[in-house]
Amino acid sequence: MVITASMVNALREKTGVGMMQCKKALTETQGDVEKAVELLRKQGAAVATKRADKEAKEGVILLSAQNGKAVVVEINCETDFVAKSDDFKALSQDVLNALLANEIETVDQLLAVKVGAIDINGRFSDVMAKIGEKISVRRLSSFKYTATDSVFAYSHLGGKAGALVKLAYTGTPSDAAELTALTKDVAMQAVAFDAVSIDETGVPAELIAKEREIAKDQIINEGKTKAEFVDRQVEGRIKKFLQGVCLESQAYLRDSKVSVKDHVNATATKLGLSSLKISQFIKYELGK
Repeated sequence: MVITASMVNALREKTGVGMMQCKKALTETQGDVEKAVELLRKQGAAVATKRADKEAKEGVILLSAQNGKAVVVEINCETDFVAKSDDFKALSQDVLNALLANEIETVDQLLAVKVGAIDINGRFSDVMAKIGEKISVRRLSSFKYTATDSVFAYSHLGGKAGALVKLAYTGTPSDAAELTALTKDVAMQAVAFDAVSIDETGVPAELIAKEREIAKDQIINEGKTKAEFVDRQVEGRIKKFLQGVCLESQAYLRDSKVSVKDHVNATATKLGLSSLKISQFIKYELGK
């Protein structure tokens, strides 16, 4: 397979690795970008923290939490110009309102919801006909909450990313505003530090297996560890990896000396709550 300059440049932009390394990795993987990224990591290259499956998309992440229901939706378009247009914004608001007012689990169900005389699918068709650009709903999620949950819908970078977070508690908080501020911080944490799950039990097994394989090849390629100690080194790196992707074990954004879980527990004590824990979060980022 011929490795073109544009392919090499695209991999360089995705990883931050030098042109020659990128070309070699693409050559060895027959042009497979995702495998090339894995190969670079296995070789110990300082790959940037961009996911291999991340695509460049325009659009918006919309979130809201009202009347016991929290929703998030990703709506994509082709250009940033359209994403900022009044027509796109009005359509997006119709979508968000439909999600809040109806029990919707799939994109197809959403498109069938009526907005006045037409359905959401018709609204999309009308707007696309007007602006001449494709618009689509990529995904959506929601959860319910009660009076004993603290919920925050956090939007980042004008809708480029966002997170819904739910903290469940028992007792009556001595300072409701401080509990809300904590919930917002946890939502910001989930976005800023790219959390995958609340704790280790939620991390997909295939992701851990992939990281274990990469870690083992890194250690072998470094050539500094005796064969009998490789597995021990691998498990050490996996432990560090899990600390980084699990929300509770991450270093708290406002005080890196404590974990998110420890800060939540400390806040529970401060507010006089019997218990306080992160019970659910959903994080979206455009194209990811």
